[in-house]
Amino acid sequence: MIKRRSLFIAILLSCLLYGCNTEDTKNEKKEVKATFIGTIEEITDNQIGLVDIVEGEILSSGSRVSVNLTVNSTETFQLGDKIKVGYDGTIMESFPLQINTLTVEPVE
Repeated sequence: MIKRRSLFIAILLSCLLYGCNTEDTKNEKKEVKATFIGTIEEITDNQIGLVDIVEGEILSSGSRVSVNLTVNSTETFQLGDKIKVGYDGTIMESFPLQINTLTVEPVE
């Protein structure tokens, strides 16, 4: 009887914690906090671009970054395209750098 009650309480608490966590992420709107300009050097599976950074504060962390090109479904990006990328300001310092891509637009 005690084991069943303990299990029930553990499951109930887990559900409550999960519910609180998902509610927070639903209401959280991602906004562009930083941008940079770069040139696409490589494209993998028409989704991820390896970008050589030309301009932006992100240069203090590295010179190449992985960018999710699918955030702009209206454009078809190709090697050599110059793009402006907006992200949430968080940089994962690996090689290449990784960011949470929010916007990608071509630069002429």
